[in-house]
Amino acid sequence: MPEKEPSSRLPMPDQLYDEEIERVVLGSVLINPSLFLTLAGFLRADDFYLERHRWLWKAMEGIAGRGEPIEYHTLRRALESLGLYAGFGGDLYLSDLFNSTSSAVYGEQYGRLLERDAVRRRLLEAGHHIQQVTLDRESSVEEILAKAESALFAVSERRAQRDVLPMREAASRYFEQIEVMMQQQKGGFGLPSGFRKLDALLGGLQKSDLLIFAGRPGMGKTSFMLSLALNASFHYGARIALFTLEMGAEQIVQRMVSMETGINMQRLRTGQFDNNEYGLLVEAIGRLSEQTIFIDDSPSLTPVQMRTKCQRIKYEYGLDLVILDYIQLMSAQGYENNRVQEVSYISRALKELAREMNVPVLGAAQLSRAVEQRADKRPQLSDLRESGCLAGDTRIYLPDSGQHVPIADLVGQSGFRVLSLNPATDLLEPAEVSNAFYTGCKPVYKLKTALGYEIRATGNHPFLTIQGWKRLDELAVGEHVALPRRLPQPDSTVSSMEAKIALLGHLIGDGCTLPRHAIQYTTVEYDLAEIVSNLAKEAFGDEIVPRIYKEKNHNWYQVFLAAAKHLTHNVRNPIAIWLEQLGLWGKRSYEKQVPSAVFAESNANIGLFLRHLWSTDGSIRMRKTSRGVYPSIFYASSSRPLIDEVQSLLLRLDIRSVQKRSIQKTSSGAIKGRDMYNLYITGIPDLARFVNVIGAVGQKKNQNLLLIQNYIADHQHNPNKDVIPSDVWRMYAVPAAQSLQMTSREIQAGLGMSYCGTSLYKQNISRERAARLATVVKSEKLMQLAQSDIYWDSILSIEPDGQADVYDLTVPTHSNFVANNIVVHNSLEQDADIVMFLYRDVVYNEATENPNQADVIIAKHRNGPTDTIPLYFDPTLTKFMDGTRQTVDTSSF
Repeated sequence: MPEKEPSSRLPMPDQLYDEEIERVVLGSVLINPSLFLTLAGFLRADDFYLERHRWLWKAMEGIAGRGEPIEYHTLRRALESLGLYAGFGGDLYLSDLFNSTSSAVYGEQYGRLLERDAVRRRLLEAGHHIQQVTLDRESSVEEILAKAESALFAVSERRAQRDVLPMREAASRYFEQIEVMMQQQKGGFGLPSGFRKLDALLGGLQKSDLLIFAGRPGMGKTSFMLSLALNASFHYGARIALFTLEMGAEQIVQRMVSMETGINMQRLRTGQFDNNEYGLLVEAIGRLSEQTIFIDDSPSLTPVQMRTKCQRIKYEYGLDLVILDYIQLMSAQGYENNRVQEVSYISRALKELAREMNVPVLGAAQLSRAVEQRADKRPQLSDLRESGCLAGDTRIYLPDSGQHVPIADLVGQSGFRVLSLNPATDLLEPAEVSNAFYTGCKPVYKLKTALGYEIRATGNHPFLTIQGWKRLDELAVGEHVALPRRLPQPDSTVSSMEAKIALLGHLIGDGCTLPRHAIQYTTVEYDLAEIVSNLAKEAFGDEIVPRIYKEKNHNWYQVFLAAAKHLTHNVRNPIAIWLEQLGLWGKRSYEKQVPSAVFAESNANIGLFLRHLWSTDGSIRMRKTSRGVYPSIFYASSSRPLIDEVQSLLLRLDIRSVQKRSIQKTSSGAIKGRDMYNLYITGIPDLARFVNVIGAVGQKKNQNLLLIQNYIADHQHNPNKDVIPSDVWRMYAVPAAQSLQMTSREIQAGLGMSYCGTSLYKQNISRERAARLATVVKSEKLMQLAQSDIYWDSILSIEPDGQADVYDLTVPTHSNFVANNIVVHNSLEQDADIVMFLYRDVVYNEATENPNQADVIIAKHRNGPTDTIPLYFDPTLTKFMDGTRQTVDTSSF
């Protein structure tokens, strides 16, 4: 027997493996390469048992994917590029496969036999897995059943993959659907809800869609979904799985009976009805008993359990609709201390269930109390619990352009990418946005961090802490939140003329660019005046005639940047035109900003821009203090936006800075002039990055830069600036050490430090020490945090900041994004294709003109319009019907 090379560790009986069949399949492709496309429709590399055969099939897949012919030479190149040719068997094995296969006529039949053996092997592996989980005494019976069903379903699902459809068959299927619609006179392909206007808007409940149906308590969410279920079941034969976490099965049936019979709910609860009503009751029970509706009233359902139950229903009876009442009552293992992350996981799991089962999933959700705090009580997207919103001026980093764009400017757009934290790796990466939307005018709070970053958000907006996602109103001063350690350079950048980039830095800092005023630059250093003059000549050539002028009795120089041509109504200074295009013309010092175009430049040009900007209002020197002489690098401006943007540019260069505001006062203490904003570079690593990446312009600053460089060379940095919060000791280090039966004394010895008891666990930990600690206790998560893209910054203040128009984004991949250089969570509605709200005015206004009217508000419709659908609600029957008056046309049901 040849040596077996199994794809799993589980030994396989010879009956489930036939080397000759695998050889014939591969040899048939070598004889007739066009056969590969037929076989690839149902065979995968892991269907082969011998590893060398899997290698060969993967190589064939790669060749076919590149549109190349599958033959000896292309196979050899493909296997050599993978470093597998020698181990595969080389020329001899390829030749043997080709020569030992007499014909390719039966290649497809042999392929089906190979697939059969692969399925049987997977069934045996699934059985072995079921045996292992059954023997795990720590697992509950429900968990074992869920895992067992999932293992078997994975095998059947592997076979159920669809092949491509010829256009003839696809067109035929579509025509059949059109005929069905014409016969039913319905307006969409989806499962009808029984509510005419709602079906007209949505096209019915579409397969694979996740629909969130939300409302405040007392609105009737459950009654609406039961009304919809009965419509879909009685009139369209829908097979429905109904999961109720709030009510028992008997209560659900009681409501359905009331809806069907017209018997008041109170009379059903007390059993007080006459003979006629009793007859209606018996008849309704009989009709309900014939419906293919499955009720699960498990009080603590998990997404995994729900999935396995749906799988069983689908394969035994078929499945057309899944209803869940309600989302926030579900639980998920592993998220016990992080409700935001747990609900986000559940939302994603429900969307995956809809796609996997290929049915609509309708989930009820609770709204936050924010609805009651508004004069207008009609729900909005931001009212979904575990959701939140950001003020419209919040700047969103777009990694494809390098620019920071206000979130308000992104409304209505999708398909663009933001910077997002991958929770599996703690690394930042681009992620696509599926929705950007306005959520109303709401009370906001201003959160400020120690580095000076600020963000305005609603109290329920989640931020990332070391313990997971927390709402802003759950955070405390001193707690750490996640920031990006750096902002990546875009893959595609702009490279403008270096002279213009450098000149721009000077003009933003010390240039006068006001209308009806000469364009000029002022400095006390003559060499800087010469530099600006030369930059203007290089950038604009003969169009500009620079002139350096030193005014009598003053110690500063002015560089006038006059146009070579005489300026008239139609002729302007080319520098004025350039600055106007950048949005800088006519800006006073406190209004100046970094043009958005600069953020699209390469990191090299950003360093050049900052080098020349720093020569204006920047400081590079050694500062004397009572404790000694220390480096001092900072930039000052009366423009807060300018300081924010310079701080972001520094982050592009992997330089962290601290922003502080200073109030200008006279010697008597009176406020003088505008507040100043200072941006400080501190800590040896960031100072070193500034010296090496940005540098200085001008003789004076270059001399000081050399002194700072010498200081850095002679001093070690303090590692306590870039730290991981102390919680990681108890969260990761101690449990990992306990699994190794390692004591605290042994942990500290492994770190090369004297024993100091458990007081060490109260200290924040540097990234360098965290990496050493991760090695000592063998903690992968701790090492991941030590190498992450996260900077943990402490919260300096959280204060109410009035009301503002607020917005949010939906980022399906990782459910978070970078805003104002802080990592924030996105909205709960991220995974939903449709978000609907239920609103009944009578709940808040007893004197309403339409006490029986209920509005279904379509707030989000991924593939169609939004609108408000009026319905009629009968509170005695807890039943929803078409129309807004008591006389209802039920023929549409």
